[in-house]
Amino acid sequence: MRKSAAISLLAFALLLVPAMPSHAWRGHPSVFIGVGPVWWGPPYWYYPPPYYAYSPPPVIVQEAPVYVQPAPAPAPPSQASWYYCPSAGAYYPTVPTCPEAWVKVPPRPE
Repeated sequence: MRKSAAISLLAFALLLVPAMPSHAWRGHPSVFIGVGPVWWGPPYWYYPPPYYAYSPPPVIVQEAPVYVQPAPAPAPPSQASWYYCPSAGAYYPTVPTCPEAWVKVPPRPE
């Protein structure tokens, strides 16, 4: 009885051990029939696609635009001197013509 129990236990243990495919005999198909844990993963000849390492896109840093306002237009230059007509008693351009020579007068602030 002891011998038959040992043989039964050994046969049961061998049925539970999964069969591993041999990579040496890849050239021809092989078949395994047995009872044991079932593997539902990809077949042993499945190779995952290669992993390609892509470099990230280059980082382009643009500076913010600088806006420069144009300088205001300069004030028109003041006249360097005024011209006085003694016979009319007024300054140019109030008097457009003078019968005598114009008298050059330095400008005074208004």
